[in-house]
Order: sequence, then C-alpha cells, then structure tokens
Amino acid sequence: MPTQHQFELANQLFYQSFARADFDAMRRLWAARLPVFCLHPGAMPLLNRADILNSWRQIFMHGHPAEITFLPQQMTLVGGVGIACGLELVSGAQVACTNLFAEEDGEWRMIHHQGGPVIPVDLRRAAPADGGNATRH
Repeated sequence: MPTQHQFELANQLFYQSFARADFDAMRRLWAARLPVFCLHPGAMPLLNRADILNSWRQIFMHGHPAEITFLPQQMTLVGGVGIACGLELVSGAQVACTNLFAEEDGEWRMIHHQGGPVIPVDLRRAAPADGGNATRH
C-alpha cells in the first residue's frame, strides 16, 4: 500500500503537471482502470478517463502554463483513498479543490479532481490546521 508521503508527492505531481502543461505527466497520473471523475470550474462533470484526458489536452492547448499554488487545508488517508482538500491559486484566482487518489498497480493514481470558485478569502487565515505547506508550481 502506498504511503501518506507518496500520496502527498502524487498530489504535488498533479500541480507540477498542471503548471507545466505536461499532458504526458497528467495522463500517467490519472487511473487507467479505476472509475474516475473530474469537475472543472463551470463545466459539466466528466465521468470517464478519455473525456478527462481530452479536457486536460484542451486546457493545455489554450496557452502557456499557469502559475498555480496549492494551499492544503487537509490531506489525509481514509482506507485506501488519499484525500487532498484545499485552495488553489490559479493565476491569482482562488479555487476550492478536492483531489482523490487511490492505489493502482502499487502507485497513487488520481481518481477525482474537483475545482470550483469561492468567495475570496483572506489567505493569511486559510492556513491548514496541521501546519502543511503550500506547493507553488
């Protein structure tokens, strides 16, 4: 079973892939056999791997990589699922997000990403309860 540390690294890889518009890394990160789901801000739910990967391909085709910072609020394991809940700063905009990972072939693979707009918050007060660190990419 992959560890908490490996789960946190997989979440960082998601943001690195996003920031670099690295489609191949994003493709490798998403689970190939487990059910997957993705909800981009303002878009309809995507309920299969092909549609999710196509959405990332389209996002990456629309320009250079975005500056993105993940501010974790909670990162925990529940059974065999890693849950990352926090705020994203995407080119200055605040987005609430949840990322779910599960084990596939001995590695953490993304099975769910959801991001949605939030009423802007004072980021000085949005520090995670466990003292986790932001990851900027």
